[in-house]
Amino acid sequence: MDDHFSRDVLISIFSRLGVKQLCQLKCLSKEWNYTISSPHFKEQHRDQSKKRPTLSLISYSGTDRSFRSRLVHLSSVNSSNYEVVHKYENIAEIEWGYIVWRSGLDLLCFYQEGYVGQIYICNPITKKTLTLPVLSDFAGQACLGYVSSTNEYKVVVSFEGTVENYEGFEDFLAFNILTLKLEEEGTSVVGSWRDLLLSCTSTHYKGTRHQPIHINGYIYWLAIGKDNTYSSDHILEMNMENEEVKTLCVPNGISSFGFTHLAEINGHLCYVQNKRNGQMLNIWMLKDHESEAWCLEYNLEMVHERAYIFIIIGYLPRNNESGDILIMSETRGLFSYETDTKKLKELKSLNTKQYEWCALFYESFFSIGLPGN
Repeated sequence: MDDHFSRDVLISIFSRLGVKQLCQLKCLSKEWNYTISSPHFKEQHRDQSKKRPTLSLISYSGTDRSFRSRLVHLSSVNSSNYEVVHKYENIAEIEWGYIVWRSGLDLLCFYQEGYVGQIYICNPITKKTLTLPVLSDFAGQACLGYVSSTNEYKVVVSFEGTVENYEGFEDFLAFNILTLKLEEEGTSVVGSWRDLLLSCTSTHYKGTRHQPIHINGYIYWLAIGKDNTYSSDHILEMNMENEEVKTLCVPNGISSFGFTHLAEINGHLCYVQNKRNGQMLNIWMLKDHESEAWCLEYNLEMVHERAYIFIIIGYLPRNNESGDILIMSETRGLFSYETDTKKLKELKSLNTKQYEWCALFYESFFSIGLPGN
């Protein structure tokens, strides 16, 4: 076997292993260390990891009596039987805040609102946490996304405001954007916050609502119509590479009643609506991005529950043809919907655990740290 072929085989095998195992293998051989440390391998490993995300349970514990500082813990769940298989204790220490939980990435993002807004980025595997520059008057919605063409992450925060001009007052929608880039030597370089302002004069929206979502290099928000009603919802889409923003229409025939949110299922943008009685979950999927063609892909009867709000956590693939849609109930915890058998199951083994929230997560080598650390 020639060297080129053997290295390809080695990369194929190693790319299916976890980060912890690979760090151990780097110590066993100079050749293995060179292979695992190469940018080509890290890209291959990331692509493989994205195909096998895990459900992770997020929990907190206080470090002082005031609970102003909290330790973050993560438990990884086996996707086949939904049993906890790994526990990562004390992966980060943060001030009180919320998790940006629908990122579906290899890093966790936490944010704290207020006059002095604070955002934290954490790699649970390496237990490295990066505190981003302070964002003043942070009362928006944060989202973390990845730009594959430049191998960098961007944190985007949206908020709405009003400015005075010669005609009176004008609404505007603003975005704060910060770039986190991985350098060749394995350290991360943090940029400063940049402003992106959108005038709402010629548009039919005035702000955003609910948690935004990142899918394949794009961030999506539900937009609020100028009349302050949700019946005129549109979807805002930001291309993270060039930071251009445009609007998408929501599916036709959507009722103005019930709770709606955006979700990702198997790489597709989905518009999700809870019926007012809480026992029906309709999921529209964007089938064609160019024509904005939507399809009512799933219509779930939530017969196990009498709650008004269900939230799609994400999609766990089991094979090339099927997977589980993970659903969070506000009162009874997690459910899974098997897309092949069309069965809805309550995940009782997980609902007995103590956790704050859950997220989809996959491992990566992205280094959280500054030069010299």
